Amino acid sequence: MTDENAFRILVIDDSPNIHRDFIKILKTSSSSKLDKLSESLFGTTSDDNKYLPKFEIDLASQGQEGVKLVQKSIEQGRAYSLAFVDIRMPPGWDGIETIKKIWKLDKNIQIVICTAYSDYSWESTVSHLGKTDSLLILKKPFDNVSVRQLACALTTKWKLAEESRQYTAKLKQTVEDRTLSLSLVKSTLESSSDGILVVNLDGMIIDYNQKIINMLEIPQSVIDTKIQDNLFDFLSKKITDPDKFFSHMKEMNGLDEISIDMLNFKDGKILECYSQPHKLNNKTIGRILDFRDVTKRIRLEMELQHQATHDTLTGLANRVKLLDRLRVAIKTSEETDSKFAVLFLDLDRFKLVNDSMSHAAGDELLKTAADRLKTMIRTEDTLARLGGDEFVIIFMNIVKIENVENKIRQLLDVFSEPFEVNFRNVTLTASVGVSMYPKDGTSVNSLLRSADAAMYRAKATKGNAFEFYTVDMSMASLAELEQESGLRAAIANNEFFLCYQPQIDLSTEKLVAVEALIRWKHPEKGVLLPMDFIPLAEETGLINQIGLWVLRSACYQNKAWQDAGFPPMRVAVNVSSQQFMQQNLVSTIQSVLDETKLDPKYLELELTENVILSSPEIIKTVSELKNLGVSIAIDDFGTGYSSLSYLHRIPLDRLKIDGSFIRHIQSTTDDDAIIRAVIAIAQNLNLDVVAEGVETKAQLNFLKQLDCGDGQGYYFNKPLTSQELEEIMRNPKPKEK
Repeated sequence: MTDENAFRILVIDDSPNIHRDFIKILKTSSSSKLDKLSESLFGTTSDDNKYLPKFEIDLASQGQEGVKLVQKSIEQGRAYSLAFVDIRMPPGWDGIETIKKIWKLDKNIQIVICTAYSDYSWESTVSHLGKTDSLLILKKPFDNVSVRQLACALTTKWKLAEESRQYTAKLKQTVEDRTLSLSLVKSTLESSSDGILVVNLDGMIIDYNQKIINMLEIPQSVIDTKIQDNLFDFLSKKITDPDKFFSHMKEMNGLDEISIDMLNFKDGKILECYSQPHKLNNKTIGRILDFRDVTKRIRLEMELQHQATHDTLTGLANRVKLLDRLRVAIKTSEETDSKFAVLFLDLDRFKLVNDSMSHAAGDELLKTAADRLKTMIRTEDTLARLGGDEFVIIFMNIVKIENVENKIRQLLDVFSEPFEVNFRNVTLTASVGVSMYPKDGTSVNSLLRSADAAMYRAKATKGNAFEFYTVDMSMASLAELEQESGLRAAIANNEFFLCYQPQIDLSTEKLVAVEALIRWKHPEKGVLLPMDFIPLAEETGLINQIGLWVLRSACYQNKAWQDAGFPPMRVAVNVSSQQFMQQNLVSTIQSVLDETKLDPKYLELELTENVILSSPEIIKTVSELKNLGVSIAIDDFGTGYSSLSYLHRIPLDRLKIDGSFIRHIQSTTDDDAIIRAVIAIAQNLNLDVVAEGVETKAQLNFLKQLDCGDGQGYYFNKPLTSQELEEIMRNPKPKEK
């Protein structure tokens, strides 16, 4: 069943995922009135879409299919108000061709081009489609707020325009009817909610209604003169651009043309003047001027336009407006042979504010930071917020590079004074990357990309710094991108494999456990160790996929050894901080154990000290993992932040002493003391101890003297493939005494 009051929206995209995203973002179960929409957009903050208007969404996978739906909607008399069109939809029409054909059918439909990158520049798009205010561009990936804002703004705009068109048609018919009878005309004039003025070709007022006197606050003495110029002289003192309006009225005198003018009054009121020929017996004898108060409508349109181009939190320009200002800056600089700079500014360690003081506190800090940055911006410059803690500044008319450096130092200085958040002083710094036009790019994307690369280089220096873009930054970014692509290919092509390093009971020197260690068999570089790719995996978020693969593979292998008749033992698997932050970690591990049929007591999860301190839910999560029956170990103990206060509160099984301490046994008294302390702490807390990095007989003897439980290292074995480990388990060779 269709809802006649719903706005009809058409989504044309060859991706079913995009279809689902639009439905999820825009679908609502209840309709809302325009005043609620306005309140939602501009007066209140909402966590959901309950104030969205009701949208009826149709989907098409190709341009041809979308055009057919537009044709059908016109035939049904229920036209679409808005269409989201993907720029690329192989193998059929692209977005430009699709839009052309849609506008041939319905020139009033609002269009949003959706694109992750564009085959067309803005200028090229305009050359294909013409200049129009019915076309916007939405960059992928897009967020929910941007899509909702565009949908609300453009459907409301379409509705207002549709009402205006209907009103114009109705008014035209009304005016034609009025000419049939003078008495009917007079009656209609007085009953109209608009102010109406009728003048002849000689500039004399021949009729009017009371509404226009009230609307324009015309003195009776002025209207009684019956002279149009006297009325215009009176109005000239009230409107902002009288010459333009009055000269246009004189040009239209005697013509058979209809015109619509907007009159902006000095007191803020806005009137729309609809002017058409006044005819008698098919002969033009004057003009009829219809004045309508459109102040509320125009202000709402302006608010909607501002909402679509400005950040709702800080009031700064958003990405849409930034891209437009960059295009203007490029064009202006080309015409004037001038230079400008793009500054990409990112707040340092801002995530800590959100994590430790709440997102609401982070929002307040962002607004304060934006206010401080505004004080440094000239009229010709642009300050925009891209999202999160990222800001971009367009610094126009650069004469010397020193001007840019001085400007950046001034920007960084605005952060020297602490920010007051939740009655606490928070010190914040920023990192700035700079690209110069035209040296570092001549397009919007290249300038932003170069500034972004420079910003990351500045952030790598621990922040509170700035860097100018250099070519090697792009090369480094390209190398990182290639490595990320290779890492994704490794996941898809199953290029990873596991090695297992034995853990030995130091008293009996028998195998009691193994640690699963990932390796990457790179098609070009050979076997890569974790240090060569795990940091990138953590940075890109791929660590969750890789970590799950390691967990599943290790459990399958351990169960296979047991099924083959080898003595049961634990297999230890490292869990990264990102994996530990996943809400479904416990259920995922339970699922893997069920899938592989491995008894939980033969699985050990190794966490680092940093993981323990990074999550306030550590005790709850570890307790749930312990309830599964798995063992929990702290890896590299002693190298991270102090976590001693957690040891008595978290249900652990063992501590692993980092190999860096074992390596210097009997050469530095500090490391000896640390090892003694760790073992003593573990024994007092009834925790087992595993010493990593055991490489010599002397190290082994020292650990035995301290009653250290287990050891792991090259003295016993290097990391082994599953086949090598099986051979050792079949034919164990004791170490020489």
